[in-house]
Amino acid sequence: MGLKAVALKEGGTHPASEGVLARFAQVRAIRSLEDLEKVKEEQPDIVLMDLRMPQVDGKEVVEVLCQSHRAPVLVLFDSQMQPTALLKQLNCLGALKSSRRSRSPNLSHVVRLLGVSQEVFSRMLKVSARTAHRWLKGTRPRRTRELDRFLEIVALLEQTLPSDDAIQSYLYHANPTIGESPIDLLIRGEFDRVTADLQAVQEGVYV
Repeated sequence: MGLKAVALKEGGTHPASEGVLARFAQVRAIRSLEDLEKVKEEQPDIVLMDLRMPQVDGKEVVEVLCQSHRAPVLVLFDSQMQPTALLKQLNCLGALKSSRRSRSPNLSHVVRLLGVSQEVFSRMLKVSARTAHRWLKGTRPRRTRELDRFLEIVALLEQTLPSDDAIQSYLYHANPTIGESPIDLLIRGEFDRVTADLQAVQEGVYV
């Protein structure tokens, strides 16, 4: 089982580094010691802590987290660092590599996350409506090129964006970089354009 990592950022901010952090950890906004207590209850193995959190004193963060039954490893980062530089540094930390989020492909969860119907899901994967129904009911799907690409996109969405709400907002709003909403591209099977867009977000090309 991989290690659980949580990244702390200042509440009310959206630093350029957030997309990078989401590749390795679940991002949590910290506005008060109460928020820290909630993080402590999650019992993370690793905590990434922004040096620039004026709302919370760094010493208090350490004191609260070290009250856990098993104190987490603390990794400091600077949210003002260029995302590409931060990504390079985090990739060098072996422990964080095992913390990267990877969920088992529960297709019914994925369909709810993407907000698409069973009919649209079957079109995206180029399978019959009956096959799509069986897969969504729990029948183990056969591996196809379309299914592999579909699951890769879902994993990339979860690595890049901090929450299900953020994923749905990204998918259903017109994107000026690609000219339309990403969900429309996915429905048409144009996975490569969405992949390139998400990779640009991760690398800090734009946010």
